[in-house]
Amino acid sequence: MDRDKLSYFKNKLMKEKENAINTVELSNRNENNDALKDYNYELSSYDNHPADMGTETFQMEMNMCLKNDEKLYIRDIDNALERIEKGTYGTCSMCNKPIKEERLEFMPTAINCIKCEKEDGLELNEILQTRPVEEDVLGAPFGENSLDKANFNGFDGEDALQEVNRNNKTKHESLDWYDNNYDNTISGVVEEVDKISESYYEEQK
Repeated sequence: MDRDKLSYFKNKLMKEKENAINTVELSNRNENNDALKDYNYELSSYDNHPADMGTETFQMEMNMCLKNDEKLYIRDIDNALERIEKGTYGTCSMCNKPIKEERLEFMPTAINCIKCEKEDGLELNEILQTRPVEEDVLGAPFGENSLDKANFNGFDGEDALQEVNRNNKTKHESLDWYDNNYDNTISGVVEEVDKISESYYEEQK
């Protein structure tokens, strides 16, 4: 990559770093992430509804994650600036081939080309089917509830769900999802007369 391109991407990275630093500083000024009681300015949380506290906790966690993402982005920018100084910026770290400028324009901190990034990354199905490693040491009822695959003949989570579903008996088929989970009613029809169409009247003439 020539000097003009390196200078362009260096300036772009410096602007991105400045914006990220400003975001982190603004977050530190406006939010107190030390403790939940300091976040919502409440002397005590005993009189608050659990759902309200759950919302406050979620909001606090989300803000902390967003700020942490900005810090990680600053670290990636520093690594990219270091590669510019070493003369390795714009070169894939896996195949040592040049990274397309379109990719660097969109993601100036990229270290791999698109081809190597796809080969190195996980497939979508693998990501969706991957379970947290903590579940390997958890047993029922906190871990996996279905124990049938281990030739277990006892009462497990699947049996408990089936037992509860047997009591879910209603007069309406759409609500009785255990045995009759198919609603064959016509959409938009409330009464039997609503089924009469205009073509039916034309045939009566």
